[in-house]
Amino acid sequence: MKLALPAPYPVGSLAALGGCEAPGHHATWLPRISRLLQRHSDFEIHWLTCSKEVSEIRVIEENGQTFHILPRGSLGIQMLSRFRHERRELLACLKRIQPDLVHAWGTEEGYGHLAVDWPGKSVLSMQGILTECCRAVAQPLLMRVQAKGERHVMSRIMNLTVESSWGREKLQRLAPQALIQRLEYGVASEFFDLRRQPASNPLVLFVGTLSRLKGVDLLLEVFRDRRLRHVELVLLGDGPLRRMESKMSANVRFLGHRPRSEVSDWMRRTWCLVHPTRADTAPNVVKEARVGGIPVITTPTGGQTDYVVDGRSGYLLQAGNREGMIGKILQITSSLEGSLAMGRTDQQRCRRMLNFERISRNLGEVYANILPSAASVD
Repeated sequence: MKLALPAPYPVGSLAALGGCEAPGHHATWLPRISRLLQRHSDFEIHWLTCSKEVSEIRVIEENGQTFHILPRGSLGIQMLSRFRHERRELLACLKRIQPDLVHAWGTEEGYGHLAVDWPGKSVLSMQGILTECCRAVAQPLLMRVQAKGERHVMSRIMNLTVESSWGREKLQRLAPQALIQRLEYGVASEFFDLRRQPASNPLVLFVGTLSRLKGVDLLLEVFRDRRLRHVELVLLGDGPLRRMESKMSANVRFLGHRPRSEVSDWMRRTWCLVHPTRADTAPNVVKEARVGGIPVITTPTGGQTDYVVDGRSGYLLQAGNREGMIGKILQITSSLEGSLAMGRTDQQRCRRMLNFERISRNLGEVYANILPSAASVD
């Protein structure tokens, strides 16, 4: 049985192309999905992706799977055209493979369109829900074009997966005709193995895109307050609000994109994670923090509510609540023992939710519900 997965695969992680993680790549979970699928010998597995890492089509055999890597031109031009050229090339590749099931990933690029372009059985796994991002915060032209393409896909798609209950609710409005199944993407093993050793002085961590959508404007405003001058804020990531770096006080550090090993080291040292997002389907960093036993201050506008219990393992504050954010940061950083205890609260439930074995079973159930002849992935 043939399974094809058009997806934004981080091809630099393949041994044939260097075997290195690319800091800042958004789809870090896809190599984990690839490892899950290695267990399923009944599937002939084909990944399809576009990348600037190659100048011509490359086909790589690795870990019993085939990776079809197509060259990518200007991303801006592709976005404005809704990835028309890439979709045509990827569809031609699918026609050569003739899969029994197409499992496409995300609507940010052209891969999601293949779930409706392909005439056979297909399923689309959502990453972000762009329509909701545009509703939450005014977005640039290119994202609005992407969101329009997303709504086109949603009007035609029959099978969807999403990581969170929040995401499921939003997708039910966008695609009422679709079967929507819950599928977690998991957390890297180093966060399960993380052993907290918080810094001697209060340290707060943000990881992600430095944008208004993620609430970084609020966070930077909060840390201008003199009440937090004894607390250090470290931001890992990049984005349009990086330009604020020169205007910040000495207790705020911008470190840019960092390798996952460094992220886990900062996680180990932090007193809490802050994630003041205005819309987020299922933020990976929140899951990593909760698996590692770190308390989280975040908002109720996203899938993070599945992992953070307000007042127990963190705090849920309405987006834009400046005074509330200051108060909760002061509360968590007032006691190291309190931070450690809050981090341990509900940690085991999150670890069970994001366990490799459970995700493997869920993936098999998704395929079996769409293609009954598919064997379970276990």
